[in-house]
Amino acid sequence: MKRKRIPRFLVSVTVALLCAPALQADWSFVMLGDTRGARSTTTTGVSTELPAIAAKIASLNPELVLVAGDLCNGNDVPSGSTLSYAEQFANWKTTMAPVYNYSTGTGIPIYTVRGNHENNDSEGPPIVELKQAYADAFSGYVPANGPDSAQQGFSYSFTHNNLTVVAADQYFFYNQPSRPAGYHDLSRDWVAKQFQESSSPYKVFMAHVPIFMTEGGGEPEHFFGDDAAGDATRATFWNDLGASGAQLYVTGHIHNETVASTTNAYGDTIIQVLAGNGGAPLDPVGTGQDPGVDLLYTSTQYGFSLATVRADAMMIQYYSLDTTDNSWSVAAYTTLIPIPEPSSAGLLAAAILTAVHRRKWRRS
Repeated sequence: MKRKRIPRFLVSVTVALLCAPALQADWSFVMLGDTRGARSTTTTGVSTELPAIAAKIASLNPELVLVAGDLCNGNDVPSGSTLSYAEQFANWKTTMAPVYNYSTGTGIPIYTVRGNHENNDSEGPPIVELKQAYADAFSGYVPANGPDSAQQGFSYSFTHNNLTVVAADQYFFYNQPSRPAGYHDLSRDWVAKQFQESSSPYKVFMAHVPIFMTEGGGEPEHFFGDDAAGDATRATFWNDLGASGAQLYVTGHIHNETVASTTNAYGDTIIQVLAGNGGAPLDPVGTGQDPGVDLLYTSTQYGFSLATVRADAMMIQYYSLDTTDNSWSVAAYTTLIPIPEPSSAGLLAAAILTAVHRRKWRRS
């Protein structure tokens, strides 16, 4: 019997389709953090620069906004102020109305995590009333799929188009007596699992405090601590993030914008975008980054980052506000995060398909 052959080009196309990312129209999202006011002047708990930032974000019409903590001043308000926690969060929602109208439930979805100003600005024991005010204000606007019942509405994950975001609250594990600053852990296994179970080509992690020092100068400001135990935990967590496919860490806490590249022990590159220039009093950028951290871009102007997600790469642009004339500029520098190489699962599927066809040919 004459052997029936499937044209080689058809097999090649099938393999290419299995290994290539799904077609997806370009779309964008915004990253910012630290939108609180200056303690010496705030009357609302919110930065006076945030209205201009919110208006500019709305004009770009992204599909979602990520806010990496320190939305309001929390307990760090001027002495004698009667501004309540609930009032501060209500003021923030009003200011962000051009982006998302919390009264009508319309607009561009905003996903937040807590910073120290939503917990205790001095890094002391958690302030129960402040935590509850945050939960009342924002937990209903994020997925209720955290690592345990206590973290529902605080830590969560979601997938939008071809992007998976995992947001982790860093203020659930307080251990002041044995570690300085008190907060040096998060639900690490849960974070890794969310990424591992995702098939999205782009994966973003968001939390408030940097993992690595990128801004230099001053006291060390990175999560997991500054001792040997912190160094070991940081390395392990970074290895787990990269191995799980995360390419980008969105963070804040320091009031400027720095972009840095790191490579973990497995050769995985992760970009850390420190987006702390959302309105809080600005900090200078110094020198003295952590070993292995390649500083790529810095800004000491208010603003935010815009990521455009394409089928072949994620492109991040950096918008800066000139407060002297309220004009906006876009940095000449951009960050490109390429889509990952074809997954082993896709290659295996292609190999199985080819083997099946060959077996059919032999039997025919």
